[in-house]
Amino acid sequence: MCWGVPAVVKEIEGEFAEIDYGDGVPRRVIVGIAEERLKKGDLVIVHAGVVITKLSYEDASKTAEMLRDIAATAGEASELLEHYKRILRLSKDLEAEG
Repeated sequence: MCWGVPAVVKEIEGEFAEIDYGDGVPRRVIVGIAEERLKKGDLVIVHAGVVITKLSYEDASKTAEMLRDIAATAGEASELLEHYKRILRLSKDLEAEG
């Protein structure tokens, strides 16, 4: 089984991107998607150091809502919910910077 992790694009450098998983630590990854153009503030899914897809803000927000519901009823998924909250906030901050 593979697991992709949501992150925010901080910078694009050719075929590489600097991303943040919401923990404030910049990481350099390979841009593995050719059809989509990335920009600062974009939400992406990263697997094994490669950006594999772009994630819409709306989809990430819906996932965060779902995780909030799960955490409220089952007392689980709170760490993942916090992760989504951090990347959504960072995405908006970076978009505002331009």
